[in-house]
Amino acid sequence: MLSIFAVQLPFSVCAVWFLLTLFKGHKTHSDRLLATIMAFLTVCFYCGSNHMSPYPNYPKLVVMDIVMQFTVLSVFPLICLYIRSLFEESHERSIMYLLFLPSMLQTVCTIVVTSLLGVQACAKVIETIYSGVIVVDRLDVLETAYLNLSYKSFNVIFFVELVASMVFLSSRLFVGKFKFAHISAFLRGEKSSFVANILCSFFIIYFFLWALCIVFMDPFMNTLSIWSSLWSFFVALLLFFVGYVAAIPPLPGGYINIERMRHPFSAMRQSRQEFLQGINSGPVADVPASGYDKIMESFRQVMIVEQGFLNPSMTIDEISKTLNTNRTYVSKLVNIYYGVPFRDYLNNLRLDYAKRLLMDEPDAVIDYVAAKSGFQSSTQFIRKFRETEGVTPTVWRTLQRKK
Repeated sequence: MLSIFAVQLPFSVCAVWFLLTLFKGHKTHSDRLLATIMAFLTVCFYCGSNHMSPYPNYPKLVVMDIVMQFTVLSVFPLICLYIRSLFEESHERSIMYLLFLPSMLQTVCTIVVTSLLGVQACAKVIETIYSGVIVVDRLDVLETAYLNLSYKSFNVIFFVELVASMVFLSSRLFVGKFKFAHISAFLRGEKSSFVANILCSFFIIYFFLWALCIVFMDPFMNTLSIWSSLWSFFVALLLFFVGYVAAIPPLPGGYINIERMRHPFSAMRQSRQEFLQGINSGPVADVPASGYDKIMESFRQVMIVEQGFLNPSMTIDEISKTLNTNRTYVSKLVNIYYGVPFRDYLNNLRLDYAKRLLMDEPDAVIDYVAAKSGFQSSTQFIRKFRETEGVTPTVWRTLQRKK
C-alpha cells in the first residue's frame, strides 16, 4: 500500500501545481509554460504508474504507452523554454518550437505502425519490453518496427534530449553566475534574479536522477519496490519545491516570509499589491500623521533628491536605518502613499531612470544601463523592464526612436 501511495505522489504533486498555476491570477508567459510542464508531467507520471503492474486492458495500455512517450520527450524542450523565459528578455521565436519535432515524429510513426500491427500485438510487445525478455527472432517485420520505435528509437531520443537539456541548463547557471553564497539572500528576498538559478538547479538534479534510475535501476523502477518508492518520494518533494518557488509570487521578506507560507494560495490568486494590502491592513503603530509626513519627507529626500535608489544594495532595512525608524513604518507608508510595496517602488524609480538613460545615451549597452540604474544584474533589469513595458529595453529604445 505504501509503495502504491509513493508511486502516485509525483502525479498528485504535479496535478495540484498544474491546477493552481492554471487558475493563478495575473499569469505571465513563464507561468503558462510552467502550467504546461506540470500538465505534461501529470500525464507522464499517471501513464508511467500504470506500467508497474500487469495491465489486462490492452487498448488502454497501448494508448497510454504512446501518450507517455510523447509527454516524456516533450518535457525536455518545455523545461528549456521555461528556463529561457526566466533568463532571457524576449519570447521564444517560432523556430524554437522545432525542438518538439523529435517527439512529434516519434509519436506519429508509432501511431502508424500501431494501426498496421494492431493493438493486441502491440500490447504483447510492450509486455515483453517491460518484462525484460525480448526474443527478436520471434518478431515479424511490423513487430520489429514497433519495438525499434517504442524502445530503441525512444531511448536514443530520450538520452540525446536529456544530455542536451542538462548542458543547456548548466550553461544558464554559468551565465546567471550561480553562487551558493547567494542562497541566504535569495531566502530573504534580496536577490530575486536568483530564482531562475534555483529552478535551473532543481531541474538539473531531476534530470540527473532520471538518468540514473533508467541506467542503473530500470528493473527495479518497473515494480513496486522500495527503490521506486524512494525515487517517487524524492521526485515528489523536488517537484513540490519547483512549484512553490515558481508559482507563488515572492513577497517582501523573501521565501521565508511568514505570510507567504501561511497563505500561499491567496498569494497566487491575487496580485502582489492586493495581497500585501490585505495582510498590511490596519494600523502598524500609534504614530501621529505629522510623524508620518516627517518620515516621508526624509524618505523622499534620500530616495529621490539624493537618488538613493541608484544604490544596488538599497533595501528597506537600509533606508529604515538611514531614517532612524523601522521597516514596518517604511513598508506601511510606501504602500499608503504610492500604492505599491517598497520593492516595486524602488524598481519603478530605477526603470524611469533607465528609460532616460536609454534615450539620452542611444549607444549605451544594456549592461551599462542596468548597472547605472541601480540593478544588480542586466538579467534582472531586462526582466523587470519587460514586465512593465511588455518589450525588452532594446526593442523599447528602437520603438521610441521611430516616434
